[in-house]
Amino acid sequence: MLRSAAATIVAVASLSATLDAQVRPADPDAVLDSIEHQWSLGHYPEALIRMDALLGSAGGAASLERMALLTGELFRTDSVAADGRDVQWSRDGRYAAYSSGTGPARKLHIVSMTGERRVTTIPGRNLVFSPAGTDAAYLGVAETPAIATLRARADSAMERRDTEAFRRVQGELARLEAATAAIRVRDLRTGREREIDAPGLSRRGIAWAADGRTLYLIGGPEAEAGRSNIYAVGSTPEPSMIVNAAGPRTSLHAAPGGRYLVYIEQRGLVIRDLTGPDERIFPARAYATAADGSAIVFVQRDSAQNTLTWLPLDAESAPVELLRTARPLDNPALSPDKSRVVFQMMPRENWELYVIGVDGRDERRITHEVQHDLFPRFLDTSRVLAVIGEARHRRAHVHDLSTGERTKVFHNNTVRTISAEYEWAASPDGTKLLIVAERDGNTISPERSVYLTDLTRRVTVEELRARVRANLAAEQDLRERGRATFEPIEARVREAVQAVSVSRIHGYASDLFAFGSKYITQPGNTRAIEFLAARLREFGYEPELQWFEPRPGIRTANVIARLPGTTDPDLVYVISSHFDSVEEGPGSDDNTSGTTALLEAARVLATRPQAATIEFAFFTGEEAGLLGSREFVRRAVAGGKRIVGALNNDMIGFANDHRIDNTIRYSNDGVRDLQHAAAFLFTSLVTYDARYYKNTDAHAYYERYGDIVGGIGSYPILGNPHYHQSHDVLETVNQHLVAAVSGTTVASIMAMASAPSRLAGLTVTRSGSGAVAEWRPAAEQGVTAYLVAYGPADEPTRHRRTVTGPRAELPGATQGMTVWVKAVGRDGMVGWDWARGVVE
Repeated sequence: MLRSAAATIVAVASLSATLDAQVRPADPDAVLDSIEHQWSLGHYPEALIRMDALLGSAGGAASLERMALLTGELFRTDSVAADGRDVQWSRDGRYAAYSSGTGPARKLHIVSMTGERRVTTIPGRNLVFSPAGTDAAYLGVAETPAIATLRARADSAMERRDTEAFRRVQGELARLEAATAAIRVRDLRTGREREIDAPGLSRRGIAWAADGRTLYLIGGPEAEAGRSNIYAVGSTPEPSMIVNAAGPRTSLHAAPGGRYLVYIEQRGLVIRDLTGPDERIFPARAYATAADGSAIVFVQRDSAQNTLTWLPLDAESAPVELLRTARPLDNPALSPDKSRVVFQMMPRENWELYVIGVDGRDERRITHEVQHDLFPRFLDTSRVLAVIGEARHRRAHVHDLSTGERTKVFHNNTVRTISAEYEWAASPDGTKLLIVAERDGNTISPERSVYLTDLTRRVTVEELRARVRANLAAEQDLRERGRATFEPIEARVREAVQAVSVSRIHGYASDLFAFGSKYITQPGNTRAIEFLAARLREFGYEPELQWFEPRPGIRTANVIARLPGTTDPDLVYVISSHFDSVEEGPGSDDNTSGTTALLEAARVLATRPQAATIEFAFFTGEEAGLLGSREFVRRAVAGGKRIVGALNNDMIGFANDHRIDNTIRYSNDGVRDLQHAAAFLFTSLVTYDARYYKNTDAHAYYERYGDIVGGIGSYPILGNPHYHQSHDVLETVNQHLVAAVSGTTVASIMAMASAPSRLAGLTVTRSGSGAVAEWRPAAEQGVTAYLVAYGPADEPTRHRRTVTGPRAELPGATQGMTVWVKAVGRDGMVGWDWARGVVE
């Protein structure tokens, strides 16, 4: 059940005597080693109790860094904005900026970073700070009737899932916005603005010249929609053309010093000398310039070789080849003193970071990870900021080149919830970071918050101890509720989970791996359908093959096995995984891992029916656009199937490290907490969580049945460098991890299908000095009672009642309070999710 803030405080206080009575350690390092081992196993209460004791001892301060990084953040982090993106700093560090909103709600926000932070909000996009940091230029876009019409057409195409129409309309919208955008310059000291005229030109992007008076505009005659010329505007009455050529231009940068303009176009990297007609072109797509504009470093590519090249920006210097290799190279960056270059190189399947001198000597590897290390940039001459992971979950780290140490930067200071990060911008002096992240783990809402991390300010012992105690209270509460959830059926669940076989799972995986790609156009897809159906028949099911043609001439099928419920057969719970892969590879993690876990769950449960019906759904066509899951849901809705809960597992087996851990990806809080409990009560799996379903098969359920979905997938959210690659092969998967997920899934679905589902029709109305709550009777047979809770925002479950019918009087309930209701089954199983209502 939800725990109120007041209850948490009481729980923490009640632990104090126990915590302070712990034996004070004589060897803090040895105790920390033991704590870290417990943490890696997911023994969080034990680790947190010992951590609190260590922090309260004489050696606590010396142990602060390791414990802070284990539990969350070492550096102080403050919230800047609840919603923002496109973070950047002015060159002098006095200002920062971010954007928010879309369409007519698009806004720019300029933040004063000296003294008390003040935020100025203006409508527009594409903000750039002047070299001196005194002005900001941006593009103001008017919401004309024509633009509004195109935006409505784009929304309609999105609703119809007409990707081609959406892209076409978006292109028209971008051209119209570029034609109507106004170039504005804002004086950051006074707030006064002026507009720069560029008649007849579209405005796609802007950059400041070194003089701080001129702007470079990417655009072209409005009649030539695809053209991206470059013009100098603002310092002369009329725009002055700098570049006149077809094709798009991006990554425009005016190098300090004022002589060179650098940009990317179809021919490659262009370095244009503004004092004459000369330009130098290199077959490159990634570059970085020195802070003073005197040099550039870039990666050149040809069919067989990649070259890291250093070039002083003067007319006489020749390019200096620092490194030539057949391995992929990317994202170079120069140190502030221009003595070294940091860059990405791929020694095998994943990107690693390397550093080399500008003389081509002293090449050194910085990272040794099984995930991608990406986007390095120097904070100062000895520290590099970089991120680890795939696009849907990357984590920032600082690498000390002198010591070789790596320090995690950002977290949300909780045990379980994953904090997804998306953008990072370092202040010019390298002491602060602006980070765009979902610190609450909610990837469903469109908002992404902006945070400021100060690398010069560390958390205190007192702050860390408060964090530890809050996490301990939350973890103990989660475990207490989890034990209560499973208590009536614990013995049955444990017996079932123990039947899960690692060797069987490995056998399924080996067979599926032999089919190669299982994309809907490949022979392996049909072979996988036949294999799954054959295995399910061996287990005693009569599988349904849902054949359909997602594309002309392409025939594929979902494979569905049904385990009828013993008392509530019309109520259906679904466990699903997609069995197809991308066209380029066998998909051993994505998603043979989920498929084999599901197949083993189907085997284990075949002789263990539950109160409600369980369906095992092996989806096809996920990689081609969620085709199978949407076909399954379409048929379910058309047939009146009453799906009341679902679990979807996707990418669960990547052998990241020694830990048996993974992420619960959920839209439903009740499923989340139940799955945590299933993991720590019955398996060795350590679970984290993120509110996440978009662009997975869980999305299909959500669209038609609402927030009934949980499941497990990829640690954390997405960290596998083999994702969608030909090298997503069998040896990259940890079958013990897959088995742990399968066991957790078995336990989860047994609890869900044995307990009452979420109640429907809850209404709450004022009545006298309180309120009355009413709801539809539970759909399950044998419900004996209903639990009701309500209270103020700081203690939402202060008042609790148990009633036998679908109605409860709520004395003292006031407007705005949330009311929570669950059903209790005949065997004592309590509903796995709360119905929620608000006192009107």
